[in-house]
Amino acid sequence: MKKISTIIIVMIAVISSTYAQKANKFGYLNSSELIGLMPETAKADSAVDKYAAELDALGQQMYLEYQKKATDAQAKAKTMTEEQLEIVGKELADLEKRITDFQQSAEQKIGAKKDKLYGPILQKANDGIKAVAKANGYTYIFDSGAGSILFAEESDDVLPLLKAHLKLPEPKTAPAATTPK
Repeated sequence: MKKISTIIIVMIAVISSTYAQKANKFGYLNSSELIGLMPETAKADSAVDKYAAELDALGQQMYLEYQKKATDAQAKAKTMTEEQLEIVGKELADLEKRITDFQQSAEQKIGAKKDKLYGPILQKANDGIKAVAKANGYTYIFDSGAGSILFAEESDDVLPLLKAHLKLPEPKTAPAATTPK
């Protein structure tokens, strides 16, 4: 009977240790911080800003053309016939519509450009997260930056592991302010 008890205790111990080894390991990171540390992000942001500035310049040209026509129409309004005023009004309305359509199109184009440039960055980050998770035995890694975690038991911040894996530089911090004596 003692042998059977001992065997059962040993089996329970083995099963418990096996279960403990397979216990879930949790980690977290702030994905926005990770993306912000990647050098590719600064390049993508710069390209998107440049593209947005080019589109903005085109929009400004359209707006200046509209202003010029509106000013000219106001100056000549007293000497114009009803038909001429109607034609000028339609031209101005058409210009307004073109400007509005252009602004909407520009926003869509900027969004598409950003998506295109950020795609490889997000893929690299995702691949890094998967590699770090597998290499360090994480079952789950949560994004603390998404704000979807309301409560979590203590877990590991995997951002330092990802920085090392992706060979990312440390963020530049401002020197501490000194107080005069």
